[in-house]
Amino acid sequence: MLCPNHEQEERIISQSIGFCSECVRNDVQSNAQQTHETLRMRDGLVPVVPSNGTISCSECGNHCKMNEGDLGFCNIRIATSSEVVDRYPGQAVVSWYFDPLPTNCVADWVCPVTTEQELGIGQKRLKNLAVFYGSCNSDCLFCQNASYRTMMAKGKPLLTPQELANAADDYTACVCYLGGDPACNPEHSLKTSELLNEKRQVRVCYETNGNISKKWLNRISGIITDTGGTFKFDIKAVSPELYRSLTGISNSTMLKNFKELSSMKSDRKGEFLVASILLVPGYVDLLEVKKICRFIVDNDPTIPTALLGFSPHHAMSDLPRTSSAHAKASLEMAKDEGLTNVRIGNMGLLGVDRYRFD
Repeated sequence: MLCPNHEQEERIISQSIGFCSECVRNDVQSNAQQTHETLRMRDGLVPVVPSNGTISCSECGNHCKMNEGDLGFCNIRIATSSEVVDRYPGQAVVSWYFDPLPTNCVADWVCPVTTEQELGIGQKRLKNLAVFYGSCNSDCLFCQNASYRTMMAKGKPLLTPQELANAADDYTACVCYLGGDPACNPEHSLKTSELLNEKRQVRVCYETNGNISKKWLNRISGIITDTGGTFKFDIKAVSPELYRSLTGISNSTMLKNFKELSSMKSDRKGEFLVASILLVPGYVDLLEVKKICRFIVDNDPTIPTALLGFSPHHAMSDLPRTSSAHAKASLEMAKDEGLTNVRIGNMGLLGVDRYRFD
Protein backbone atom coordinates (compact mmCIF):
# COMPACT_ATOMS: atom_id res chain seq x y z
CA MET A 1 0.00 0.00 0.00
CA LEU A 2 1.38 3.42 -0.98
CA CYS A 3 1.02 6.79 0.72
CA PRO A 4 -1.81 8.74 -0.99
CA ASN A 5 0.30 11.90 -0.83
CA HIS A 6 3.42 10.26 -2.28
CA GLU A 7 2.23 7.62 -4.74
CA GLN A 8 4.73 8.77 -7.38
CA GLU A 9 7.56 8.31 -4.88
CA GLU A 10 6.29 4.82 -3.96
CA ARG A 11 6.45 5.33 -0.21
CA ILE A 12 4.93 2.29 1.51
CA ILE A 13 2.53 2.65 4.41
CA SER A 14 0.51 0.57 6.84
CA GLN A 15 -3.25 0.89 6.62
CA SER A 16 -3.26 1.31 10.40
CA ILE A 17 -1.72 4.79 9.97
CA GLY A 18 -2.70 5.62 6.39
CA PHE A 19 0.21 7.92 5.58
CA CYS A 20 4.00 7.69 5.37
CA SER A 21 6.60 8.90 7.85
CA GLU A 22 7.11 12.19 6.01
CA CYS A 23 3.40 13.00 6.23
CA VAL A 24 3.20 11.98 9.89
CA ARG A 25 6.23 14.10 10.83
CA ASN A 26 4.53 17.03 9.08
CA ASP A 27 1.45 16.42 11.24
CA VAL A 28 -0.84 15.24 8.45
CA GLN A 29 -4.00 13.86 10.07
CA SER A 30 -3.62 10.06 10.02
CA ASN A 31 -5.67 7.02 11.01
CA ALA A 32 -3.31 6.18 13.85
CA GLN A 33 -5.22 7.51 16.84
CA GLN A 34 -8.47 5.93 15.70
CA THR A 35 -6.65 2.64 15.13
CA HIS A 36 -5.18 2.71 18.65
CA GLU A 37 -8.56 3.41 20.24
CA THR A 38 -10.48 0.87 18.14
CA LEU A 39 -8.05 -1.97 18.83
CA ARG A 40 -7.85 -1.22 22.54
CA MET A 41 -11.63 -1.11 22.92
CA ARG A 42 -11.85 -4.39 20.99
CA ASP A 43 -9.41 -5.94 23.46
CA GLY A 44 -11.18 -4.57 26.54
CA LEU A 45 -8.54 -1.94 27.35
CA VAL A 46 -8.70 1.75 28.23
CA PRO A 47 -8.72 3.49 24.81
CA VAL A 48 -6.53 6.52 25.62
CA VAL A 49 -4.24 7.74 28.39
CA PRO A 50 -6.65 9.35 30.90
CA SER A 51 -5.93 13.08 31.09
CA ASN A 52 -9.04 14.86 32.34
CA GLY A 53 -9.29 13.62 35.93
CA THR A 54 -8.24 15.15 39.23
CA ILE A 55 -6.37 12.15 40.68
CA SER A 56 -2.89 11.63 39.24
CA CYS A 57 -0.97 8.34 39.15
CA SER A 58 2.78 8.53 39.77
CA GLU A 59 3.67 4.90 38.99
CA CYS A 60 4.78 5.29 35.35
CA GLY A 61 5.67 7.97 32.85
CA ASN A 62 2.11 8.43 31.57
CA HIS A 63 0.96 9.99 34.86
CA CYS A 64 -2.68 9.15 34.12
CA LYS A 65 -5.14 11.72 35.47
CA MET A 66 -8.28 9.90 36.53
CA ASN A 67 -11.56 10.33 38.32
CA GLU A 68 -13.03 7.88 40.84
CA GLY A 69 -13.60 4.47 39.26
CA ASP A 70 -11.37 5.11 36.24
CA LEU A 71 -8.77 2.55 35.20
CA GLY A 72 -5.27 3.59 34.23
CA PHE A 73 -3.93 3.04 30.72
CA CYS A 74 -1.99 0.04 32.11
CA ASN A 75 -5.25 -1.59 33.29
CA ILE A 76 -3.66 -2.55 36.62
CA ARG A 77 -4.47 0.58 38.64
CA ILE A 78 -7.75 2.25 39.54
CA ALA A 79 -8.70 5.59 41.07
CA THR A 80 -10.62 5.76 44.34
CA SER A 81 -12.17 8.97 45.65
CA SER A 82 -8.77 10.23 46.82
CA GLU A 83 -5.92 8.14 45.40
CA VAL A 84 -4.77 5.61 42.84
CA VAL A 85 -4.48 2.02 44.09
CA ASP A 86 -3.33 -1.31 42.66
CA ARG A 87 -6.06 -3.60 41.40
CA TYR A 88 -3.97 -6.62 42.46
CA PRO A 89 -2.19 -5.58 45.69
CA GLY A 90 1.12 -7.36 46.24
CA GLN A 91 0.86 -9.17 42.89
CA ALA A 92 1.42 -8.52 39.21
CA VAL A 93 -0.02 -9.90 36.00
CA VAL A 94 3.05 -11.83 34.90
CA SER A 95 4.40 -15.07 33.46
CA TRP A 96 7.94 -16.39 33.13
CA TYR A 97 10.10 -18.86 31.24
CA PHE A 98 13.76 -19.87 31.05
CA ASP A 99 16.09 -19.07 28.16
CA PRO A 100 19.40 -20.98 27.98
CA LEU A 101 22.41 -18.69 27.68
CA PRO A 102 23.44 -17.16 25.40
CA THR A 103 19.96 -15.92 24.40
CA ASN A 104 18.93 -13.71 21.50
CA CYS A 105 19.23 -10.73 23.85
CA VAL A 106 19.23 -7.22 22.35
CA ALA A 107 22.48 -6.56 24.23
CA ASP A 108 24.13 -9.95 23.68
CA TRP A 109 27.38 -8.60 22.22
CA VAL A 110 28.09 -6.49 25.32
CA CYS A 111 26.40 -8.71 27.92
CA PRO A 112 28.91 -9.66 30.66
CA VAL A 113 27.44 -13.16 30.95
CA THR A 114 28.32 -13.73 27.28
CA THR A 115 31.50 -11.69 26.96
CA GLU A 116 32.98 -13.06 30.19
CA GLN A 117 31.89 -16.57 29.15
CA GLU A 118 29.87 -17.22 32.29
CA LEU A 119 27.80 -19.74 30.36
CA GLY A 120 27.98 -22.86 32.45
CA ILE A 121 28.73 -24.60 35.72
CA GLY A 122 30.29 -27.97 35.05
CA GLN A 123 28.12 -29.65 32.43
CA LYS A 124 25.11 -27.43 33.14
CA ARG A 125 24.32 -24.38 31.00
CA LEU A 126 23.35 -21.21 32.80
CA LYS A 127 20.03 -19.61 31.95
CA ASN A 128 18.07 -16.40 31.97
CA LEU A 129 14.82 -15.98 33.85
CA ALA A 130 12.63 -14.10 31.35
CA VAL A 131 9.82 -12.26 33.13
CA PHE A 132 6.91 -11.29 30.87
CA TYR A 133 4.64 -8.64 32.39
CA GLY A 134 1.06 -8.62 31.13
CA SER A 135 0.69 -4.85 31.12
CA CYS A 136 2.10 -1.98 29.08
CA ASN A 137 1.99 1.80 29.17
CA SER A 138 2.37 2.23 25.43
CA ASP A 139 0.34 0.80 22.56
CA CYS A 140 2.70 -0.03 19.70
CA LEU A 141 0.88 -0.79 16.46
CA PHE A 142 3.78 -3.06 15.50
CA CYS A 143 4.00 -4.88 18.86
CA GLN A 144 5.97 -8.12 18.61
CA ASN A 145 4.52 -9.46 21.89
CA ALA A 146 0.84 -8.54 21.64
CA SER A 147 -0.20 -11.54 23.77
CA TYR A 148 0.30 -9.25 26.78
CA ARG A 149 -3.00 -7.58 25.83
CA THR A 150 -5.00 -10.68 26.72
CA MET A 151 -3.20 -10.96 30.06
CA MET A 152 -3.78 -7.25 30.65
CA ALA A 153 -7.52 -7.49 29.98
CA LYS A 154 -8.05 -10.68 32.02
CA GLY A 155 -5.76 -9.74 34.92
CA LYS A 156 -4.05 -13.11 35.08
CA PRO A 157 -1.90 -15.03 35.78
CA LEU A 158 -0.99 -13.31 39.04
CA LEU A 159 2.24 -13.83 40.99
CA THR A 160 3.78 -12.21 44.05
CA PRO A 161 7.46 -11.20 43.97
CA GLN A 162 8.28 -14.19 46.18
CA GLU A 163 6.45 -16.63 43.90
CA LEU A 164 8.30 -15.23 40.91
CA ALA A 165 11.68 -15.30 42.66
CA ASN A 166 11.05 -18.93 43.65
CA ALA A 167 11.17 -19.85 39.96
CA ALA A 168 14.93 -19.24 39.90
CA ASP A 169 17.44 -21.99 40.61
CA ASP A 170 21.22 -22.26 41.05
CA TYR A 171 21.73 -22.01 37.28
CA THR A 172 19.81 -18.73 36.90
CA ALA A 173 22.48 -16.18 36.00
CA CYS A 174 20.24 -13.25 35.16
CA VAL A 175 16.69 -12.00 35.08
CA CYS A 176 15.25 -9.89 32.27
CA TYR A 177 12.00 -7.99 32.74
CA LEU A 178 10.06 -7.46 29.53
CA GLY A 179 6.50 -7.73 28.33
CA GLY A 180 4.36 -5.72 27.84
CA ASP A 181 6.68 -3.45 29.72
CA PRO A 182 8.19 -3.54 33.21
CA ALA A 183 7.70 0.24 33.46
CA CYS A 184 4.16 -0.53 34.70
CA ASN A 185 5.40 -2.77 37.53
CA PRO A 186 8.42 -1.03 39.08
CA GLU A 187 7.77 -2.01 42.69
CA HIS A 188 7.04 -5.65 41.85
CA SER A 189 10.17 -6.01 39.69
CA LEU A 190 12.39 -4.29 42.25
CA LYS A 191 11.15 -6.52 45.08
CA THR A 192 11.63 -9.62 42.91
CA SER A 193 15.18 -8.49 42.08
CA GLU A 194 16.02 -7.97 45.74
CA LEU A 195 14.76 -11.46 46.60
CA LEU A 196 16.75 -13.02 43.75
CA ASN A 197 19.92 -11.36 45.01
CA GLU A 198 19.58 -12.25 48.70
CA LYS A 199 22.02 -15.19 48.57
CA ARG A 200 24.00 -14.73 45.35
CA GLN A 201 24.38 -12.47 42.35
CA VAL A 202 21.64 -12.56 39.73
CA ARG A 203 22.17 -9.88 37.10
CA VAL A 204 19.10 -7.67 36.64
CA CYS A 205 18.13 -6.41 33.18
CA TYR A 206 15.18 -4.33 31.99
CA GLU A 207 13.99 -4.36 28.38
CA THR A 208 11.77 -1.30 28.26
CA ASN A 209 10.18 1.50 26.29
CA GLY A 210 11.74 3.86 28.84
CA ASN A 211 8.41 5.40 29.88
CA ILE A 212 9.37 5.06 33.55
CA SER A 213 8.28 7.39 36.33
CA LYS A 214 10.99 9.57 37.86
CA LYS A 215 9.77 8.14 41.17
CA TRP A 216 11.31 4.76 40.25
CA LEU A 217 14.02 5.48 37.67
CA ASN A 218 16.94 5.85 40.09
CA ARG A 219 16.02 2.77 42.10
CA ILE A 220 15.76 0.67 38.95
CA SER A 221 19.05 1.98 37.56
CA GLY A 222 20.63 1.36 40.96
CA ILE A 223 19.78 -2.33 41.13
CA ILE A 224 20.83 -2.82 37.50
CA THR A 225 24.19 -1.20 38.25
CA ASP A 226 24.67 -3.06 41.55
CA THR A 227 24.05 -6.47 39.98
CA GLY A 228 25.97 -5.88 36.75
CA GLY A 229 22.90 -5.96 34.51
CA THR A 230 21.81 -3.91 31.52
CA PHE A 231 19.19 -1.22 30.87
CA LYS A 232 17.93 -2.11 27.38
CA PHE A 233 16.20 0.99 26.09
CA ASP A 234 14.00 0.86 22.99
CA ILE A 235 13.97 4.21 21.15
CA LYS A 236 11.14 3.84 18.65
CA ALA A 237 11.33 7.39 17.26
CA VAL A 238 12.52 10.86 18.21
CA SER A 239 10.03 12.84 16.10
CA PRO A 240 7.10 13.39 18.51
CA GLU A 241 4.36 13.04 15.88
CA LEU A 242 5.79 9.80 14.55
CA TYR A 243 6.34 8.36 18.02
CA ARG A 244 2.75 9.11 19.02
CA SER A 245 1.38 7.58 15.82
CA LEU A 246 3.37 4.38 16.33
CA THR A 247 2.86 4.01 20.09
CA GLY A 248 -0.19 6.06 21.08
CA ILE A 249 1.75 8.02 23.73
CA SER A 250 4.24 10.88 24.09
CA ASN A 251 7.99 10.28 23.98
CA SER A 252 8.91 13.16 26.31
CA THR A 253 9.47 11.02 29.43
CA MET A 254 11.41 8.41 27.47
CA LEU A 255 13.79 11.02 26.03
CA LYS A 256 14.35 12.64 29.44
CA ASN A 257 15.05 9.27 31.05
CA PHE A 258 17.53 8.23 28.38
CA LYS A 259 19.38 11.52 28.77
CA GLU A 260 19.58 11.06 32.54
CA LEU A 261 20.75 7.45 32.32
CA SER A 262 23.38 8.27 29.71
CA SER A 263 24.92 10.80 32.11
CA MET A 264 25.80 7.94 34.49
CA LYS A 265 28.72 6.78 32.32
CA SER A 266 31.39 7.70 34.87
CA ASP A 267 29.57 5.72 37.57
CA ARG A 268 29.06 2.51 35.65
CA LYS A 269 31.17 -0.59 35.25
CA GLY A 270 30.75 -2.22 31.86
CA GLU A 271 27.87 -1.36 29.55
CA PHE A 272 25.00 -0.24 31.74
CA LEU A 273 22.81 1.32 29.01
CA VAL A 274 22.09 -0.18 25.58
CA ALA A 275 19.84 1.39 22.93
CA SER A 276 17.80 -0.41 20.29
CA ILE A 277 16.15 0.97 17.15
CA LEU A 278 13.44 -1.05 15.40
CA LEU A 279 13.60 -0.42 11.64
CA VAL A 280 9.88 -0.33 10.77
CA PRO A 281 9.53 -0.14 6.96
CA GLY A 282 7.83 3.05 5.80
CA TYR A 283 8.21 4.74 9.19
CA VAL A 284 11.64 4.42 10.77
CA ASP A 285 13.36 5.57 7.59
CA LEU A 286 16.88 6.94 7.20
CA LEU A 287 15.81 10.41 8.31
CA GLU A 288 14.34 9.01 11.53
CA VAL A 289 17.37 6.77 12.07
CA LYS A 290 19.55 9.85 11.70
CA LYS A 291 17.45 11.75 14.26
CA ILE A 292 17.59 8.87 16.75
CA CYS A 293 21.33 8.34 16.31
CA ARG A 294 22.01 12.07 16.63
CA PHE A 295 20.06 12.05 19.91
CA ILE A 296 22.12 9.12 21.22
CA VAL A 297 25.42 10.66 20.08
CA ASP A 298 24.57 13.99 21.71
CA ASN A 299 24.23 12.12 25.00
CA ASP A 300 27.06 9.57 24.63
CA PRO A 301 28.41 8.26 21.31
CA THR A 302 29.80 5.12 22.99
CA ILE A 303 26.39 3.76 24.06
CA PRO A 304 26.00 0.32 22.41
CA THR A 305 23.17 0.48 19.88
CA ALA A 306 21.37 -2.37 18.10
CA LEU A 307 19.50 -1.85 14.83
CA LEU A 308 16.69 -4.41 14.80
CA GLY A 309 14.80 -5.93 11.92
CA PHE A 310 11.01 -5.62 11.95
CA SER A 311 8.76 -8.63 11.48
CA PRO A 312 5.09 -8.01 10.54
CA HIS A 313 2.88 -8.19 13.63
CA HIS A 314 -0.30 -6.84 15.22
CA ALA A 315 -1.80 -3.85 13.35
CA MET A 316 1.21 -3.53 11.05
CA SER A 317 1.11 -7.03 9.62
CA ASP A 318 0.58 -5.46 6.19
CA LEU A 319 4.20 -4.23 6.08
CA PRO A 320 7.16 -6.28 4.81
CA ARG A 321 10.08 -7.37 6.93
CA THR A 322 12.94 -4.91 7.19
CA SER A 323 15.08 -5.31 4.10
CA SER A 324 18.78 -6.02 4.22
CA ALA A 325 19.34 -2.83 2.21
CA HIS A 326 17.39 -0.76 4.78
CA ALA A 327 19.38 -2.25 7.66
CA LYS A 328 22.77 -1.78 6.01
CA ALA A 329 22.00 1.82 5.03
CA SER A 330 20.88 2.50 8.60
CA LEU A 331 24.12 1.03 9.94
CA GLU A 332 26.15 3.36 7.72
CA MET A 333 23.99 6.30 8.78
CA ALA A 334 24.53 5.45 12.46
CA LYS A 335 28.29 5.31 12.00
CA ASP A 336 28.29 8.55 10.01
CA GLU A 337 26.43 10.25 12.86
CA GLY A 338 29.18 9.19 15.27
CA LEU A 339 27.99 6.06 17.07
CA THR A 340 31.07 4.00 17.91
CA ASN A 341 29.46 0.69 18.95
CA VAL A 342 26.52 -0.04 16.66
CA ARG A 343 25.47 -3.20 14.84
CA ILE A 344 22.56 -4.94 13.17
CA GLY A 345 21.06 -7.15 15.85
CA ASN A 346 19.09 -9.82 14.02
CA MET A 347 20.47 -10.33 10.53
CA GLY A 348 18.55 -13.58 10.10
CA LEU A 349 15.22 -11.75 10.23
CA LEU A 350 15.96 -9.38 7.35
CA GLY A 351 14.02 -9.71 4.10
CA VAL A 352 14.60 -8.96 0.43
CA ASP A 353 11.56 -6.78 -0.29
CA ARG A 354 12.32 -3.56 -2.11
CA TYR A 355 10.84 -0.34 -0.74
CA ARG A 356 11.94 3.24 -0.20
CA PHE A 357 13.63 3.99 3.09
CA ASP A 358 15.37 7.28 2.26
